Order: sequence, then C-alpha cells, then structure tokens
Amino acid sequence: MNDTTFDAAAFMTSTIDAPMETEYQICPEGTYQAMIGDFDETAVERVEFEYKRGPKAGQPGSMVKFNCPFTVQDPVILAQMGRDNVRVDWQLILDANELGQLDFGKDRNVKLGQLRAAVGQNQAGPWSIMNLRGAGPLMVKVSHETFKRNDGSEGKAARVTRVASLR
Repeated sequence: MNDTTFDAAAFMTSTIDAPMETEYQICPEGTYQAMIGDFDETAVERVEFEYKRGPKAGQPGSMVKFNCPFTVQDPVILAQMGRDNVRVDWQLILDANELGQLDFGKDRNVKLGQLRAAVGQNQAGPWSIMNLRGAGPLMVKVSHETFKRNDGSEGKAARVTRVASLR
C-alpha cells in the first residue's frame, strides 16, 4: 500500500487473515560503524523532574537532554533486520551554565566532548551542535536496556552507550 494507490473506501471493507507484529525489532547489541543522523531542535528538550533521593529529595529539578540519532552502516545488520535504515539513539544530558549556554568547565559535557572528538569536531573555534548532523563515520556501541511500560509490562530498547573515532 502506498499513497498513490491507497483507496480509503476499499481499505475500510478489506479483511486480513494474519496477525500483525506487536513489537518493533531493535538493533542487536554490538559495536557498529555509524553516521550521525539528521535532527532538528526537537532533539533537544528540557525535562522537569523531582529528585527521588539524596539531599535534594522531593525538590524540583530540570535538565536538558540531547537525543542524538545514529544510522547503523553495517550491511549485515541492515539485511538481518530487512531495513534500509537502522536508527539507534544516544541520550546525552547537557550541562548548561548560568547563562543557559553549554558549560565548558571541568567534568562538564564530557559525553558531548567524546562525540565531537569521535567525528573530528572537538577543537577550538566556532562550533554549533548542528555541525553534528550527518557527521561521521564513527563507531557506536549498542546495548539493550529494559524499561517498564505504562501498562506494567517490560520492553527493550536499543541505545548507544559509547562512541569512538574510526581514526
């Protein structure tokens, strides 16, 4: 079915005789060559939360997350999954200074620094996070994480947990 041949009236009365998938395939765990995918401002979000433990327990907090998309370049994985594109994301917490800009202090934005270094962009001079779009190739380590769904069932997601330069 595609947009040019889709007939809504015929679709409404058509029947099927096979069950449908209920889970998406996820990228197998492993280390793969990848490229950074395309993204826009929606890849960066402010998250409000409440501290659960520690000295700030019960107090409100906020953080900024960057969801960096990667496209796996391994032809074996693409064939195994039957896809032209396999996307895996890496969620980075961004450290901001009092002015709301990226913090360059000690132990701040280390994962972002690792990502920039992996694609040859971690040097002095003007730089924007948009420079990462389409950058690479680089190596990404994909791991699986288990999470709880709203209905209480468990799901699995593939996430990038480490990046490294090919050089």
